[in-house]
Amino acid sequence: MKLVDISSDVGLRMDVEEDWTIAQEREDLVFYSLEPIIAQIDEYDSIATGLVDSLAANKPLIEAFPGRERAHYWAGMWTNAFYGFTVAMIFLALVTIMLRIRGGV
Repeated sequence: MKLVDISSDVGLRMDVEEDWTIAQEREDLVFYSLEPIIAQIDEYDSIATGLVDSLAANKPLIEAFPGRERAHYWAGMWTNAFYGFTVAMIFLALVTIMLRIRGGV
């Protein structure tokens, strides 16, 4: 908030940022500048947006290299393929062992 002295004798000030109001300066009022707080809120907002975007497969991660938009998608595909192959091999081994025990093969 930026205030301009209009009259020092009467104590009139004008707010030049908000709505250009003219008011008398009083002893019982305290003005705080919210600019540092707004900057922190903007920083937290960008971090929160990045975290929400990291949950989607087609959104870029925070401070990621270009072209990494679908990294989660491909990582999930390869992980699922690996675990699917592993579970299928274990199942196939168990079926083979059971058939050998019964004497079917």
